Amino acid sequence: MLLIVIILMVLSSIIFLCFARNRRSLLIFLMTASLALFITSILIYVAKKGGIANETSLLLFGFSSIRNIMQYLPLTLGQLGYLVALGRFIFPLILIINALDFSYFDFAVRMRKKAYIFAVLPIISLVLYIPKIFESLVSKNNIILKAFVYGSRCWIFLYIIIALFIMVYEYFSITSLFFRRRFIPKILLLASVAIIYSLYAPQDPAQIYLFYRNDYMWMLGLWYINSGLSTPLYFIVMVLSILCSIIGFISLIKYMSTILDQEREEVVLKQKAKAASVGVSAFVHGTKNELLASRVLISRLEKSGVEGSDIENLKALNDNLITRMQRLYSTLREQTIKLSLVSLESVINKALELSYSSHSDLCVEVLSYDKNLLILASSFELAEAISNIIINGWEAMKQKGKIEVVVKIERLWISISILDRGPGIPKSLRKKIWEPFYSSKNSSSNWGMGMYYTRKIVNSHLGSIRFEDRKGGGTVFQILLPRYGRIRGGLQKE
Repeated sequence: MLLIVIILMVLSSIIFLCFARNRRSLLIFLMTASLALFITSILIYVAKKGGIANETSLLLFGFSSIRNIMQYLPLTLGQLGYLVALGRFIFPLILIINALDFSYFDFAVRMRKKAYIFAVLPIISLVLYIPKIFESLVSKNNIILKAFVYGSRCWIFLYIIIALFIMVYEYFSITSLFFRRRFIPKILLLASVAIIYSLYAPQDPAQIYLFYRNDYMWMLGLWYINSGLSTPLYFIVMVLSILCSIIGFISLIKYMSTILDQEREEVVLKQKAKAASVGVSAFVHGTKNELLASRVLISRLEKSGVEGSDIENLKALNDNLITRMQRLYSTLREQTIKLSLVSLESVINKALELSYSSHSDLCVEVLSYDKNLLILASSFELAEAISNIIINGWEAMKQKGKIEVVVKIERLWISISILDRGPGIPKSLRKKIWEPFYSSKNSSSNWGMGMYYTRKIVNSHLGSIRFEDRKGGGTVFQILLPRYGRIRGGLQKE
């Protein structure tokens, strides 16, 4: 049973690696693969050693046929022992690297570039446990043997403690409830595989190398099939192993589905935008020409002496439609955006200015934040994206109440949250709001490009945007942007 769940975890990580070909998916695969190598090598040793009850065999192997295959694999004690060593010494290193990769507090980010420090002890151990080197060093010196066994055990559990500490610290460093919930599958994945590994980590390859030397068998491992282990305690150990394997498998699937759903959604939106841009290009070109012709006619009417508010309103409407057409076209066709170092305050102020120009009765409260924060942005485009969310929230509240803007620092990120007290977004519409030309508003002036444009602009700023229900009713839109320091005597990075 344990072996089957471990194999399923590895297969899942392989599928994840095939679909999401990046550093993180590779690290997860290496972690599950090293754990599988370690557990499988131990089970091969157990199968070859024999002398275990049928109940134990069922919990460890699942099927007797699997145990029989392992029992007759053509492996020497030296080869089998080094397979155990590879899995045993590589897993803690990959576990720490994964923990650092999942974490964004300052120390973890700095240590990512120095992760090679953690590779020193695993490499030394792998060299010392090469069968010929190991035999030459410990064959006549039991003190060195004890140093190998207890020394490797100490650094292994130290690495596990460090990795779990990093993950727990990261969890409590996250102030956003939304991101805490998103972090749970990650911490459960690493914690579950760490517990499984820890249960069997005392299994030292030396026990396999020195199989025919009984003097030191007691300190080298294989405690989990020790005849002295009480039945209740043994049952607890086996159940804990299988339970952690299942939790790890489910957490991995949950994390994979979240990442793959995001990528699938992005691909779908790009395809829809690409399809829409073909028709929009022709539509905009034709309509813009007609609007320009209308502008000429309006100019002629003005020159002929026709005056009044109607002419002014018609002129303003015509110019506004031309601007909308140009913006619609650029939204779908624009592939690059120029970013520069700007203060967050200037972007927020510009967003408020754009919002108030559209709705003079708008009520927005910007909670106090660090006015010296710097971001890499195209000021007008990012301000317009923020303004779109503010205006949508204001209109959702039927232009009553107050929009709140909350700015926080989330370790390496700046979080901009826009909160409203509207009716919220129905579940059936949540995946549609990012689509081009989709709008739930019955308005001739709304073309359904606002949220598509907002998402595109935020993504082009190396950021992300998401939303969730607000407690007590309403919606919270959260924009995450990379933080580039603070203003110190001018626009300068930290």
